Amino acid sequence: LNHHGDFFKVAGPLNIARTPQGRPIIFQAGASDDGKKLAASHADAIFTHQESLAEAQAFYRDVKSQLAAHGRRESELHIFQGVSVIVGDSADDVEQQYQTTAALVSIEDALNYLGRYFEHHDFAQYPLDEAFPDIGDLGQNSFRSTTDEIKRNARERGLTLRQVALEAASPRPRFARTAEEVADGLQQWFEQRAADGFIIQGGTPDTFPRFVDQVVPILQQRGLFRREYPGTTLRESLGLAEPVNQFQKQ
Repeated sequence: LNHHGDFFKVAGPLNIARTPQGRPIIFQAGASDDGKKLAASHADAIFTHQESLAEAQAFYRDVKSQLAAHGRRESELHIFQGVSVIVGDSADDVEQQYQTTAALVSIEDALNYLGRYFEHHDFAQYPLDEAFPDIGDLGQNSFRSTTDEIKRNARERGLTLRQVALEAASPRPRFARTAEEVADGLQQWFEQRAADGFIIQGGTPDTFPRFVDQVVPILQQRGLFRREYPGTTLRESLGLAEPVNQFQKQ
């Protein structure tokens, strides 16, 4: 460590061995300008979420373009899009799965969920079926990119507070389709430089078994998903080089 700061001082490296992957993978989460700058300079991976292919591509280009200024290659930072998935046998099956899950969310729970993005603001004080309230700069210090999107979406679509809360608590998954169509969507986002990979969020309790059993084999057949792992660590699985040990004797 060899750290000398205002609050503590430590001389020299720790007297324990490194982990097999050199150091843990550093993830940065968020889409603010400051967050993207931090990721470009220090992170191994980004967890983010954009609503459309075009928005995801713009985010991807922006972050990747900042790497050279820090002496880094594009391959040294992976961008993972968080995507919600429902895998169904048909469009009707997908819709039924979504509606069954959405019906489990009460308006009280939805308001509480929405409030956590806005510094735990109490939305229960506003009329549910009137326009989304003007709450000023709330949310700018925590989930800034998310709260900006919520407010923009409410304004442009003329949504009520009830609609905003329910959409926030039970959003309709972007990849809610048949297995073939889900695979098509993921392939498009990957090949058109919107993501290096994905963090899958389950829309229903059986999303992951369906995804593994139905979508993964299609991606494997297309050469887009591995059939075996290259090593035992997350760093090896992500194809990231082991960082140089600054304390290793030459």
